[in-house]
Amino acid sequence: MNTENDKEKSEVSNNTEKNEKAFLKPLKIIGKIANIIIWTLTVIILLLLLVTVASNKTDVFGHRLYLIMSGSMEPTIKIKDAIITRYEAEPKEGDIIAFENGNAITVHRITKVYTEGDNRLYQTKGDNNNAEDQGLVQKSQIKGTVKVIMPVLGQTIYFLQTHFIVLILAIGIVVIYIIVRRLL
Repeated sequence: MNTENDKEKSEVSNNTEKNEKAFLKPLKIIGKIANIIIWTLTVIILLLLLVTVASNKTDVFGHRLYLIMSGSMEPTIKIKDAIITRYEAEPKEGDIIAFENGNAITVHRITKVYTEGDNRLYQTKGDNNNAEDQGLVQKSQIKGTVKVIMPVLGQTIYFLQTHFIVLILAIGIVVIYIIVRRLL
């Protein structure tokens, strides 16, 4: 009788182990997929941050990222907001554009468009400014039209730019984590 009872217990135990293994297999696959997605997103975010920290003159798939450091476009765009621009051949009145203004990039709204032969000129103004900008913007000065405003990303980039050591520490932690994961 003990042998039959032991056999039953053994079969139940084997079935339980098989069920647990069958249950855990999809979870392991999901975990690996989630891990790949998290690492991919981490790498993309780090690359975007590095590109932004390095230079706002870098074009990524036709888009540029800028960090706003002036209140001239408030309340639409606030100080420390990040914006993404994309070049458009014919920006129109009402569009917010990023354009070269001496050695700086200015982000203002187009208030009027003038045509001189084949050339278009743009009058601009900051939403928070009382007067229009002096001089007209030429098409060749325009870097892009604002497509996205991202306050949280802008504040994060600003923090990392002003606390560069935090960025270095974060990258170091990620590298150590990868090494430890590989060793285990």
